Amino acid sequence: ETLVIPLFGRLVCSERFPALFSDPEAKRICGSLDYDFEEKRKKMESPAGLFGALEVAQRQYDLLCEVKNYLGEHPEAAVVNLGCGLDDTFSKADNGLCRGYNIDFPDVIAVRNELLPAGEREQNIACDLNDYSWMDLIDPTDGVVFFAAGVFYYFRTEDVKKLFLAMADRFP
Repeated sequence: ETLVIPLFGRLVCSERFPALFSDPEAKRICGSLDYDFEEKRKKMESPAGLFGALEVAQRQYDLLCEVKNYLGEHPEAAVVNLGCGLDDTFSKADNGLCRGYNIDFPDVIAVRNELLPAGEREQNIACDLNDYSWMDLIDPTDGVVFFAAGVFYYFRTEDVKKLFLAMADRFP
């Protein structure tokens, strides 16, 4: 359920506001899922639902802009998507030189591997973000940019602080 909500929000925005949010990948992925979106569609047609869909689409657009800005100065950097779900920001930001790392729970990565297999310079990492062993797989040699879209809703504040301190220590 938590995998499809942001994805479906992107699809709704792409359908309702194509001039602002064109997202053919969201349509492809939603079409590949064995999931009945009708109840979600009814909720998304309300003003509050459309606002939520717009928020999801805008958040992805904003994160994409930040990643691209970083890659403008560090073209060979590592791009790390924390709690990636079915987000495809790396493929949209890929400049042909950078490396992408998508991190999420093993069950999420299993679905992701079917629907969004990793590209040539991309790696899907099955790991709990609170298990810092994933940091060993990130190559920060040419810079690193981290982003997270909605995953911290599921964390306790102290766990977010611990994670950020560990990242700051590991990736100064």
